[in-house]
Amino acid sequence: MPSRPEPEARLSISLTAPSDRVTLCALAGEVDYYTAEQFKTQLIGSLNTAGPLVVIDLSQVTFFGVAGLHVLIEARAWAGHTDRRIRLVTGPRCVDRLLEVAGEVAAFDTAANLADAVLDAA
Repeated sequence: MPSRPEPEARLSISLTAPSDRVTLCALAGEVDYYTAEQFKTQLIGSLNTAGPLVVIDLSQVTFFGVAGLHVLIEARAWAGHTDRRIRLVTGPRCVDRLLEVAGEVAAFDTAANLADAVLDAA
């Protein structure tokens, strides 16, 4: 049986601060059971020093499972306790469909692209 690639090989996470008001977490690859802990550790860890708006760019995600949704819900709750907002950049069908199916549980502030996501944060 072939071995699974390490989570770091399946999901790339970039954390940057394009301004003092915005923290950007950009993901590329698969967000699933095997990579969700890596996503959670980096995202939640960044919230202590994040700007008032945390943009999570999911536009380069190729698979988005329920484990990834759990990370987003936990991050949203954590951010709310620290007066930060989370906005998602969506686009891939796998992301949009899961958010749609989850309904009110996944009622996130979303944007169609990165420019729109950071527009009011400047």
